[in-house]
Amino acid sequence: MRSSWRMSAVAGQKGVHLEVGAFEEAKVTGDPALIRQLLLIVLDNAVKFTPKGGRVEIAVSAHDGQGALVVSDTGIGIPADQLPHVFERFYRGDPARHEADGAGLGLAIAQWIADSHGARIAIDSQPGAGTRVTLTFPLAA
Repeated sequence: MRSSWRMSAVAGQKGVHLEVGAFEEAKVTGDPALIRQLLLIVLDNAVKFTPKGGRVEIAVSAHDGQGALVVSDTGIGIPADQLPHVFERFYRGDPARHEADGAGLGLAIAQWIADSHGARIAIDSQPGAGTRVTLTFPLAA
């Protein structure tokens, strides 16, 4: 719970609206600390690359034996030619992304956490229109 308050405070300080959309129960198995870290990495990136007055939304759904957590933002977006590289260690993309703090390790760590839990990460993005990150986990039996 402390992590969610911290992320809400960071978003508020930056002037980014953090919203909770549809929220279905979706129980997954795994290491709670690592799953929390995965979510925080994705949320941190969304807030970091969304300008003041922008919006970050979190939604959770469950269907077909899968739980999906979606983080959408109205941030700067990622060019299509850079999307294949975002999970590489130390990759930081175009110079606009260099203005934000970070070493380019977050999404590489997120990918490792997802892989170790049988989950998938998908990123859809449009420069200037925002990014949508979908984390898909197998539901707990």
